[in-house]
Amino acid sequence: MKRRSLELLSSKYLIKMRTKNLYSFLLSFLIVPFSANIGITLFSLSSDTALFTKEAKATNWNAFKLNFDKGYRSLNKGNYQKALEYLNKAIKNYALDGPTYYNRGNAYMGLEKYQEAIKDYLRSIELDSETGNQYAYNNIAISYENLGDYKNAIKYINLAIKAYPKSGLYFENRGFYNLELEKFKQAEKDLEEAGKVYLKYKNTRMYEDCPKNKKLIHCQMDSWYYNDLGWAKENLGDLKGALENYNKAIEINYPNEEKYIWFNNRGNIKYELGDEKGACKDYKFAASIGDEEGIEWLNSRDGKWCKKMKL
Repeated sequence: MKRRSLELLSSKYLIKMRTKNLYSFLLSFLIVPFSANIGITLFSLSSDTALFTKEAKATNWNAFKLNFDKGYRSLNKGNYQKALEYLNKAIKNYALDGPTYYNRGNAYMGLEKYQEAIKDYLRSIELDSETGNQYAYNNIAISYENLGDYKNAIKYINLAIKAYPKSGLYFENRGFYNLELEKFKQAEKDLEEAGKVYLKYKNTRMYEDCPKNKKLIHCQMDSWYYNDLGWAKENLGDLKGALENYNKAIEINYPNEEKYIWFNNRGNIKYELGDEKGACKDYKFAASIGDEEGIEWLNSRDGKWCKKMKL
C-alpha cells in the first residue's frame, strides 16, 4: 500500500503589523511616513539631520510632501498603482530621499514587479543611513523569493540579520528559503533560532501591535511556523519531532485558511510510524475541509485502502 504523496509545504506567513508612530507594516513591508515637521523621518533619525543640508536641491518641498503623503496613504490602502504614480511624482520633486524609494519599492512589490522593487530598495540603502537597511534587505530577500531565486534571497536576508539580529522574522524567513533549497538541517537551525529570538525580544516595539491569540506564545509563532519546522524535521528523519510540531500547528489553528495541509502532513507521519488508522483519519479530515488533492487521492487506486477504512 502506498501512502499519498507529500503535500507541498506552505509559503511563509507574514502578518500585518503596525507599530507606534514611526513605522507601519503592510504584509512584510515597512512603509515610511512623512514627518509632520520639516522633512521625513528616516526611521528613528531626525529629519533635520537627514535632509536639511539637501533642502536647497528640492524643486518644490510642498509638492514633494503632498505627493509623498498621498503615496503613503495609497500604500496603506493597498492601492499600489496609485501609490506608484504619487511616489514617481515625489521622486521627480526630490530624487535624493531614501524612504521615497523604499516606499516605491513596496508599491512595485505590490504590483509584482520584483526587479523594479529590488532596484528601489537598493537605491534607498544607498541614500539612507544603516538604521533602516534591515527592512530594505528583508524586502529584497522577499522580492528574490518571489522570483524563485532563493540563493539571492538568502544573501540579502543574511544582511538583514547582520543589521538587526533581534528580529526572529528574519531567521524564520531564512529557514523558509533553506527549506526551498532542501537544506533541511540549516532550515531546522534557523527556525529554532527564530523561536528563541521571537521570545527573547517579544516585548520590543516591533511586536507591540501583534494580533492577540491566547494559543500563541508569540504572534509570529503560528501554525505555519510549526508546520515548517515539522517539515524540516520530517526530512531529517526525526519523525517524533515532526509529529510534535504538526500537532502544535493543529492545536494552534491560526491562521486556519489552509489547515488541511497540517492534517495531511501529520497523516504522512502517522503512516510512517505504522498508524494507518490515524493517518487515514487525518487524510479524510483534510479532504473534508478543502484538500482537493486529498479527495483525488482517496478516489485513486493508491488511496482506496483509506477510503474503504471504517473509522
